[in-house]
Amino acid sequence: MLGLSHRRHRIVAAFALLPLLAACGAGTDEGTPLDARKTRDVLPDEKAVPGWDIAAEPTAESLKRARSQGLVRCYTRASCEDVRFAGASVFQGTHKPRFTFMIMTYEDADTAESAYGRVWKAWKARVPKSRVVNVGDIGDQHDAVAGPGSSFDERTKSTLVQVRVGSALMLTTGESAAGVDMSDDLVTEFASTFAERARQVQDGEVASAAVDAG
Repeated sequence: MLGLSHRRHRIVAAFALLPLLAACGAGTDEGTPLDARKTRDVLPDEKAVPGWDIAAEPTAESLKRARSQGLVRCYTRASCEDVRFAGASVFQGTHKPRFTFMIMTYEDADTAESAYGRVWKAWKARVPKSRVVNVGDIGDQHDAVAGPGSSFDERTKSTLVQVRVGSALMLTTGESAAGVDMSDDLVTEFASTFAERARQVQDGEVASAAVDAG
């Protein structure tokens, strides 16, 4: 079995395998844009997703560098307009779904809100035969859909959740193989944790939100 350190050295390969494819934002410091370090801090890490293997550790860069490293996908030109920094982290496990967390940050909340629809349109098109998923009340804006996995096998499943918290847009994607369960509740927990971390960082707190280890 590959060691954790070896897997981390394969970060570029891990991000190349991204699927084709929270707490309310009230009170966030929407006037302060996130820099690269704070953008990275929002991304879930090993402490935030206990019991899962990290396939790609949290990494955030300027848009140009993020695109070159495969940290963000611009399915349409408009979907990456006005993005300052972008990043991703990836988790998986034996008999568990694969979860990818992606973040794009903007100059302010108004710019992120303006970009929301463009980003959702581009990413939702990557989920075939999609159905709306109820993920409760997450962030300042949110949408979620589910459908067959990227292999188009009806026994697989992919779920996409987009959330805005202040000046950050976050995409949580889950991909399960045939025979691997991925409930809407699990996806909701992961997306909510991601959103809460964005609220914490924009409020000047240390990102500490984590999924239930159980």
